[in-house]
Amino acid sequence: MFAAGVAALLLLATPAVPTATPGTLRRALHAASVQIDPPGCSGVLAESNQIVVTARHCIDAGVQKLHVRFTNDVTRIAWVVASDEAADQAVLFLEDPVDVEPLPIVRRRQIPGTVLYFEGNPSRPRFQSARLDRIGRCPSLPDLPNALFTSIAGVPGDSGAPLVDVVAEVVGLVHGGARCHIATPADTLVRLVHRVLEQDDVHMTRGLGREHQGA
Repeated sequence: MFAAGVAALLLLATPAVPTATPGTLRRALHAASVQIDPPGCSGVLAESNQIVVTARHCIDAGVQKLHVRFTNDVTRIAWVVASDEAADQAVLFLEDPVDVEPLPIVRRRQIPGTVLYFEGNPSRPRFQSARLDRIGRCPSLPDLPNALFTSIAGVPGDSGAPLVDVVAEVVGLVHGGARCHIATPADTLVRLVHRVLEQDDVHMTRGLGREHQGA
C-alpha cells in the first residue's frame, strides 16, 4: 500500500508533457513543409524563417541554388549553405524570409516506441502517425550510427520530409533507402543548423552558399 501511494504521488508530481491537438499539429507541419525544385523533394522550415532543411541526396553535386515552394504558394530562392554527407542532411538559406512559423528541432534523445507524425511531400500530403521502431545503423548510411527506423509509408518525393513529435518538433528527416526505410536524426541536424546560424554573415550573400558547402 505504501509503495502504491508513493507511486501515485510521483505520478501526480511529474509534469505532463505538453501536446498539440491533432489539428494544430497537422496545420503547423503542413505550413512549414516545402517542396524543393528541382528535383521535387521535400523539406521543412526549421529554427528560423530563413532556414530550410532537407535530405542531402536530393541536391545534385555542384548545385548551389534551388527554388523552395511553400504550401501557401509562396516561392523563394534558396542557397545550399551546409551539408552533412554521413547524415544525408543539408541546410538551405532563403534569400528572403517567409511569414511562416518554423518548426523547432527536438533536443531530447528519442526513445523507441515513440509515436511520430509525418505528412510527406506537401504537394500530395498524406498525414499519418508512425512509430519509432528502433535506432541503429543502416547499410545505405554506414557512417551514421543512430538512424531512425520507423513505420512510415513513404513514396518517391518524400525524401527530406520531416518527422515530428507530439509538440511539432522535428525529430528527423526522411532518407528512405533500398535496404532499410529510415529517417536521419535531429542531433546531427541541429548541430548543422546552428553552425549556419552562428555565422557572423548569416544574413547572406551568394558567397555564403559557396563558403559553407560541405561544412
